[in-house]
Amino acid sequence: MAKLVSTLGTSPGGIFETYMNLREGNYEGDDVKPIDIKEVYVIRTSDKSVEFAWKLIKAIFSCCKREEVTISDIPLTMQDINSSEDFKKFRKEIFSRLNVGDYVDFTGGRKAMSVAAALAAREVKAHVITTIIPQNEYNRISEIIRGLKIMEDLVDRAGRGDCETIKESICKLVSPEAKTIMLL
Repeated sequence: MAKLVSTLGTSPGGIFETYMNLREGNYEGDDVKPIDIKEVYVIRTSDKSVEFAWKLIKAIFSCCKREEVTISDIPLTMQDINSSEDFKKFRKEIFSRLNVGDYVDFTGGRKAMSVAAALAAREVKAHVITTIIPQNEYNRISEIIRGLKIMEDLVDRAGRGDCETIKESICKLVSPEAKTIMLL
């Protein structure tokens, strides 16, 4: 069974949107069909704003999902990709998580993270995908994230399944206009 390996920046919804679009066969590419994904690996830096995005992802999957899926956090010790050594370390981490036929989503994070992910995917013969969110949706989602930052304790609780008080705000982080594209 294939897994989804995603890079993460400060906007969390893209990973969930990619996952759901693959599961539902709602993506652009050759031979489009629903893909059974039971594992999602999220590879990220240790920047504080990226850490908050990880908390939001856990809450989104906990409060807005439709299927059982395991999501794994893979934080690297670096704050950002600031050198060729950081780039190599990030690429190596992605590469170590991949098998032939897996799906690599490079939507989130810095351009260097995207390049590292795409190169690792090509080397392993994994599929390369991205999800596009229209700018107006990105702006709308960014506003919601700013508001959720002051409710970090509720976000943490939602990530553990206590969604009642914050579910509506969490699920609004997912764009109905997101478009997933299978590139390779």
